[in-house]
Amino acid sequence: MGTAIFMVLMVSGYWYTSRDLSTRFKIKRSFGWDVYFLVALYGCVFVLQGVIATGLIWLFLLALSAVVNSLHLIPGKYADWQMEFMNWSFLGIQAPVVIMLAFAIFFCLYRSNWAGSARLDGNGRKTLYKSLARSSGIEQLLYQCMEEGELALVTLKSRRIYIGMIHTATLEYEKTANVVLIPMLSGYRDGETMNLCIEHNYSKWYADHDITLDSEPKSAMAFRKVIMLDQIESLSLFDPASASALAMEQHPEKVE
Repeated sequence: MGTAIFMVLMVSGYWYTSRDLSTRFKIKRSFGWDVYFLVALYGCVFVLQGVIATGLIWLFLLALSAVVNSLHLIPGKYADWQMEFMNWSFLGIQAPVVIMLAFAIFFCLYRSNWAGSARLDGNGRKTLYKSLARSSGIEQLLYQCMEEGELALVTLKSRRIYIGMIHTATLEYEKTANVVLIPMLSGYRDGETMNLCIEHNYSKWYADHDITLDSEPKSAMAFRKVIMLDQIESLSLFDPASASALAMEQHPEKVE
């Protein structure tokens, strides 16, 4: 019986933590034994909910037995249904334990698949990202770009540069964490001076061909770039006016 309870506890905790969006972010920020304790914590919550639900059934049978006995609805028989419920067995295991585990599994499935928190819409995801991004500078900057439409300057380890709008960011799983960027400019860092060299001006192409985020038959989404997070060397906000001013200060015109 103890083994069955432990198995349901751990499996329900793992099922929930691997499917709930907010919990996946917490797992991603946990290391070592913290992961196992977090899984066990959620499993304990579901088992405890099962215990409470089973206790409510016992109280209902106790109250029903008291009402039946007080009104003598069953002549010549004393109703003691709560005790029969406690002594009932199923496949060698006490029925209350089986019912408690069944409730725990049901609560786990409900919270993982059917509850409103498991099916977040766009606004719900933004709210979640905003609350979770406070602990990570990268995620906070990505959220700011998505929320306010700021341009981001992404420098890759290959010295490739992309400047554009952050469309989405998928950060739940470390191996597949990526950023989807709609480019406005692209280029590279000079190997010697590390100056930014622009090669492609996507924004001019968009303007010349009347391409917007929702234009037909082709939109700016057709030019999106999916960048793996582990390939990013640095990430910052990009302001064209400030960048131009800095470039002029670094390379002032000679006055004769």
